[in-house]
Amino acid sequence: MSGHSKWANIRRAKAVTDAKKAKIFTKLAHNIILAAQQGGGDPDINFTLRLAINRAKAVNMPSDNIERAIKRGTGESKDAQIISVTYEALGPGKTAVLIDCQSDNTNRALAEVRRIVEILSTGKLAPSGSVSWQFEERGLIVLYAQKFVPSAKFGKEGDYENIDAGDAVLELMEMPGVIDIHEETADGQTLIEVITVRESLKAIHTEILQKGYKIESAELAKIAKEEVKLDDAQWEELQQLLDKLDDSDEVTSVWHNADHV
Repeated sequence: MSGHSKWANIRRAKAVTDAKKAKIFTKLAHNIILAAQQGGGDPDINFTLRLAINRAKAVNMPSDNIERAIKRGTGESKDAQIISVTYEALGPGKTAVLIDCQSDNTNRALAEVRRIVEILSTGKLAPSGSVSWQFEERGLIVLYAQKFVPSAKFGKEGDYENIDAGDAVLELMEMPGVIDIHEETADGQTLIEVITVRESLKAIHTEILQKGYKIESAELAKIAKEEVKLDDAQWEELQQLLDKLDDSDEVTSVWHNADHV
């Protein structure tokens, strides 16, 4: 999910992960399958696949599951291919909502999204193009305000240590292709969102790793050009819609342009 703050939604997604790992594993497997379908099964060549694998490993998805998903994507197994499709909707307070699905049956995916948006919630599906113009596809990297420090002791690898977040922001802003940076403290840890030009995601991701930063996640994101303000009741209604979409096997990501007043 993504509104103004991606990390707030990552924290929310992690709570869901702990409770429903099997469902999360299915969604992550679909990401891997689709990436392998589109760019091949070698993560050293296919950057999208590498990011999908990293996300799977971050929630301790078993290596066997990852390998099966890659083989399905490259056609080594006879399972049906995964298709990516995005549905557009209007939510509470005329919130613009993009719903990304990855499924082997788009008719089933559409029926499920329609049921959640229009029957279980008060939203409405919108024609293609009527909502998506309000978003831009950007690179999004979330990292800790930490850098790797080699150990002074022989045989030890070293560890990540906290650094000044302000210094990190200044260093990151100098990278070509960085558009914006947000800093947030969550659960006692400082995290930094780096928003990039779409085409610069791979290069900036590589440079951040080379500088020793600890990356939480990296992906292509659909960032709203402008936000709409929701009151308490509308915000709660939107969160209920997002919860229902999160719970669907057909839905992989949801992006919206709402902010809480």
